[in-house]
Amino acid sequence: MASTGIQRLFYVIWTIIKLNLYFLLFSLMGGVVFGIGPAFQTMNDLLTEQGINYQEITFKRFLSGWKKNFKRGNLHFSLFAALTFVLAYNLYLAAQIQGLLWMIITFLLFFVLLLVGVLFLYTTQYETSYDISTGNLLKLAFISVFLNFGVFLKVLFGVVSIFVLTWYFKGLMLFATCSLLVIWSGYATKDNRQLVDKKLNSYE
Repeated sequence: MASTGIQRLFYVIWTIIKLNLYFLLFSLMGGVVFGIGPAFQTMNDLLTEQGINYQEITFKRFLSGWKKNFKRGNLHFSLFAALTFVLAYNLYLAAQIQGLLWMIITFLLFFVLLLVGVLFLYTTQYETSYDISTGNLLKLAFISVFLNFGVFLKVLFGVVSIFVLTWYFKGLMLFATCSLLVIWSGYATKDNRQLVDKKLNSYE
């Protein structure tokens, strides 16, 4: 029993490391700018399809998924990256100005920035599950964020924890950070996504 638990732990750790290394490799293959989006999406696809079966997470499968996700993965990533940049820049400007009104604006911008991050994670999850247009995908992700505020906080708590750990242990960036983000987003949003799936199936 103990050996089975240790074996499973090994599978989980090696899956995390393998996915993260592939993510970095394929991000570089796309010149970073055009590699991150499809690589992040492919990580989620393979994790959903193969689970912790690290032997099935191969270079060939990742390459195939990366090519398939290249167009839409870059579209989604560039959209959210642009939104994040605009919000972050405006947040920086608002934070420089004193006054109650600007403090409220700063808080709202910060909240929307967090919202955009969670929306991206939902979009990545739904892209794996549904073959729908980007517009409908974004609508589905947006609705899911507001289904349960507790889940929203749960996602944020995990993401912030991963970034804090990475800040203190820089090696995680190479071996675990990005794959942990995918794993956590899948786990934390599972209940909401299942609820959405049931609702969609009831309309079919």
